[in-house]
Amino acid sequence: MAGLPTGRAVWGVLFPAFAAGVLQTCSAALAQGATDYPIPSTAREAYSPIGEGFDSPLDPRDDLRGARRYVDPREERLKARRAQRSPNAPVFFRDTDLRANSRTYWFEEDAFGLTEPKAFTTGGSVTYASGYLADFFQLRGALYTTQPLYANATAGAAETLTLDGDQITVLGQLNGRVKFAGQEVTAGRFLVRTPFINPFDVRMIPLTFEGVALMPESADPKVHYMVSYLSHYKRRDESEFISFSNGLGVAQDEGVLITGASYHANGWNVGGSNYWIKDTLNTAYGEIDYLFPFGGNDGLSLRAGVNILDQRTVGADFILGAPYDTYQASARFVTSYQGFVFTGAVSQVGSDASIRKPFGYSTSYTGMLVGGFQQAGVNAYLLSLSYDFAKLGLDGVKFEAAWGRGYGTPDLATNFGFADQEQLNLRLTYEPHDSSLEGLRMEVEYVDWQVFHLPVPSDELSQFRAIVNYDVPLL
Repeated sequence: MAGLPTGRAVWGVLFPAFAAGVLQTCSAALAQGATDYPIPSTAREAYSPIGEGFDSPLDPRDDLRGARRYVDPREERLKARRAQRSPNAPVFFRDTDLRANSRTYWFEEDAFGLTEPKAFTTGGSVTYASGYLADFFQLRGALYTTQPLYANATAGAAETLTLDGDQITVLGQLNGRVKFAGQEVTAGRFLVRTPFINPFDVRMIPLTFEGVALMPESADPKVHYMVSYLSHYKRRDESEFISFSNGLGVAQDEGVLITGASYHANGWNVGGSNYWIKDTLNTAYGEIDYLFPFGGNDGLSLRAGVNILDQRTVGADFILGAPYDTYQASARFVTSYQGFVFTGAVSQVGSDASIRKPFGYSTSYTGMLVGGFQQAGVNAYLLSLSYDFAKLGLDGVKFEAAWGRGYGTPDLATNFGFADQEQLNLRLTYEPHDSSLEGLRMEVEYVDWQVFHLPVPSDELSQFRAIVNYDVPLL
């Protein structure tokens, strides 16, 4: 056997490739984490992907349907002053909305002992929306920027800057919106909020999209729908727009065709959506969510739901690993009482392939701050508890703790060994309303993610994030 490398030598050759795969898997997990949805105070406010319907907001948090609605008194005062100051001005100018949102973000991570990115960034966005010209046409736009205050050598892995740790300044939105025959068409660069494709605003800059979308004009609380073709999207850590197929590692440039509809009444949120990328991937999503008719904001409430994401290669199957079809199914129950909200959830992923989802946060009820147990062959369960401290006189303070466990068979071909795992999430937010601090939102997050049986320096990934947002209406 002379001349054959020793086991240590073989591992010395294979380890760099394996470590690169681990880091790639971590990056994919980060792109599929949980949403920046407000921590719920009741079961009614718990996040439901289909419950949010289909929308094209100017800001990722505009007009959230499940969360408690707050009216910003500063915006109301600005509108009243505009009406008094220029009562005869064209509506296109008089009803202009101009907002500035500053964001400062500290991110640090230890990824399995392989990298330790640290980044301190500041920036935010300026958003503009005109009034409707002849009650027909509206112009909107958003300029985003993220600037490094401190960045170490691997800060690009934080996804708050470019991969090289540089600043980003980009016109992420520029679109026209037209109303006709009860419909609303938006074209250009804009945000979309759907279960599978959405802004995923958990770093400095949200995902934004290029294309066209048709939705109903009126905000009908019962029926929502969307028909859209999106040609390109912009990732959080880049200023360039790329095609959806490129985002899945396919050289050909293909966009995504989106169709979806949902129904909301009497406690029910029911609907589905489909996302087709030519010769690459088709993803279908369906959900049934129900709030039981008892309790109330402070009394005992109960909510239950089931959903499924089906994903399979299509056409010429250009995507790596094709052909395959897989799924992630999940179910949950949510109960609340006197500001406490408890959630229990389970999920299962098909054994053929992991869920690929670089276009938004996880649709699974077991979605966590890092990943959503979307690896092939992984079963998972999640327990979470949150509390709204308003009951104790601390208005705007909420805390959430979540723990999840995934288990399955480690398989280098399908899940790269990411099967047996545990994750702890801690989240503390402060968002006061009806006070001099209106517009302020502060959040601290901690993640501890352990993946067992990986031959890496550490089986643990830990993250700490601290974010300060301040929203100011300018016009």
